[in-house]
Amino acid sequence: MLADPKRLLLALAVSLAASAPCALAWQAADGVLVSQETLDGYAGRYLTVDGLAFKVWREGTVLKLQPEGGAAAELVPDSETTFHLRGMQGHVEFVFDAADRVSHLLLTQGGATAKAIHQ
Repeated sequence: MLADPKRLLLALAVSLAASAPCALAWQAADGVLVSQETLDGYAGRYLTVDGLAFKVWREGTVLKLQPEGGAAAELVPDSETTFHLRGMQGHVEFVFDAADRVSHLLLTQGGATAKAIHQ
């Protein structure tokens, strides 16, 4: 009988993490791996055209998003650039410019999408 591919992937990820400390930052239930370097690249302040500010930062192995004056939410990776909000409806996509820097994020919640520019 062949081994379960998800278990093999998990075993490989654990093995890689043990041999290369801090190489892997977060693993979602579906096996999505995002490096700490990538998560750190998303950190910063983001601002919508309406003046709503968001703070994004890495806390340990978790990426967080907090609207100014609001509560922080954990961002769970669905891919290297898309995340869903833990315990809430909504997702965030980080978008890159031609120089491969994060230019903005798109926050979709309740059928509406807000664009916030990386400051």
